[in-house]
Amino acid sequence: MTKHAMGDAESVIDLHGGGSWCVNSFAFQFPGGEGLARAFQPPILVDATLRDSTLTGYARSRGARVTAVEMGGRCGDEEEWAARIAGGLRMALGVAGVMASAPYEPGLPEPVKVGPTHVLRPSRGGIFSPCLGAKAVGTVVVGGTVLGRLLDPVTMETVEVFEAPYPETAILLLRPRLAVVEGGAMTYVVASPEEA
Repeated sequence: MTKHAMGDAESVIDLHGGGSWCVNSFAFQFPGGEGLARAFQPPILVDATLRDSTLTGYARSRGARVTAVEMGGRCGDEEEWAARIAGGLRMALGVAGVMASAPYEPGLPEPVKVGPTHVLRPSRGGIFSPCLGAKAVGTVVVGGTVLGRLLDPVTMETVEVFEAPYPETAILLLRPRLAVVEGGAMTYVVASPEEA
């Protein structure tokens, strides 16, 4: 990718969806690339540190402005997420100067800026049972809200409870479906909203 595709790119957008097991709702913004990140009108914005081993880190080390977008995934709203990402790409191409600027989609709230992210993982394997559905991704819930449970696959008893860890907890990624999970599997990504 870096050898044959990037060349001297001035702007780099690294797009990710939630794949087949989760749905997510945020964009990483890096110094100089804030406009690219905001073009996607993500529900949540994360100030990210650059790592040279990533596509965005490498591109930024070569002078490009960058963002990484983590939106969408397997849920009943896949088509809406796809349309939102497509609109964001159109706006980001305007920010990058490749196309005429497009207007922001009306009616979408300002993104919630959050501090460092935290991944919630089960301590052992079992059956994951969500308490929040896909519509909760990109929202802020009160501390202590039960997000989901890990069930013993034999007895179906609850062996672990996932709770919102901060007084206000932003939900960046979640698993919206009943699933068999291994110990240590990424189950939620959460963060605390920054003070306005």
